[in-house]
Amino acid sequence: MQMKHTMLVYTLFVIIVFCGCQQSIYTLTNNEKVYPPTQTSNIKVTTNDKIDGEYTEVGYVFAFGSSVKESVDNLRKKASEIGGTSVIKLQTTVIRTFIVIIFIPIPIDTYYAQGIVVKS
Repeated sequence: MQMKHTMLVYTLFVIIVFCGCQQSIYTLTNNEKVYPPTQTSNIKVTTNDKIDGEYTEVGYVFAFGSSVKESVDNLRKKASEIGGTSVIKLQTTVIRTFIVIIFIPIPIDTYYAQGIVVKS
């Protein structure tokens, strides 16, 4: 009975952690100025510090996913929602955590992407 209870608690924990979290968050840095949304497919992402031409900084964006591609796609979605045209200074990180179920460690990789949203 104790083992069934433990399995149920771990299962509920995993569901709450992975389903109850936002895929991306942002912080506006331009005096809270709101821009109209842009097309997600047009968002350019670069690891460079700058892009060609004049632009204004909109904010910082942080997103996660089950792969690097998914985390960058979530980053693009959030950047388009806040009116950006590009993301500069892209950084990606992989964090490995372990869930222990019945003394068996199960690795879970979470991929994070972050950058600065700008508007040309």
